[in-house]
Amino acid sequence: MKQAVLIFFTTLLCGQHLRAQSDLDVTPNTVDANVDFDLSNTYDNLTFRVRLKNNARQTINLRWEIIVDEAPDGWRFSVCDQNTCYFTTNTTNVDFRDRIPYAPVIMLSGDSAKLELNIFPIGKAGSANIRINLYDLANPKVLLNTAYYFVTIDGLTPVTETDKNKLRIYPNPVSDYMTITRNTFVKQLWVSNILGKRVRTFDTSFGSKYDISDLPDGIYLVSMVDANRKVVKTVRISKRGIRP
Repeated sequence: MKQAVLIFFTTLLCGQHLRAQSDLDVTPNTVDANVDFDLSNTYDNLTFRVRLKNNARQTINLRWEIIVDEAPDGWRFSVCDQNTCYFTTNTTNVDFRDRIPYAPVIMLSGDSAKLELNIFPIGKAGSANIRINLYDLANPKVLLNTAYYFVTIDGLTPVTETDKNKLRIYPNPVSDYMTITRNTFVKQLWVSNILGKRVRTFDTSFGSKYDISDLPDGIYLVSMVDANRKVVKTVRISKRGIRP
């Protein structure tokens, strides 16, 4: 008899947990990222965004709580919701201890909202496992959902002037396909017309060729961009179609 009662209550609790989870969607539910990052600027940060959606019929007064399960010493974090941004001195937007801060995110039925986790590595590579638990103040002990973050940050090798000087786009002039000299730090090519409007974006990989055969003849600017979307070098190329 006791076993039957235990099974009943376990099933009931699981059902309540699943219903609570379905009341609030988190997309993506898990952020799994391995990022090459310039650690030389200790003020830079990485931002990871998720979207929340209230699937419940009633309004949710959302409370979140950040839990850093693992992270390198010295890393700093902030969480931004629809109201404002909070740094790691505030682990929640609603503090029950002294009620400061007290700024729940009000989500009407069907509403969506953003939630951002910002990581400041402060010049140090490493990995972090982080959770942001989500609750409704109407039932503050019931977990609605959790956003999970598994983030690894690797430092970029500084690009020297010698490295930049070795970068070439060839052939130049180009009629159809162009390529870039071998390197480890250029992640994209941005092709812009002479007015500065970008007309093509290519993700780079070793040995690849990049097709611009359909572009009108003329002068173009090709920017070589690193993993932090910073332009390493820009060169001018001439596009000339093959003539019989």
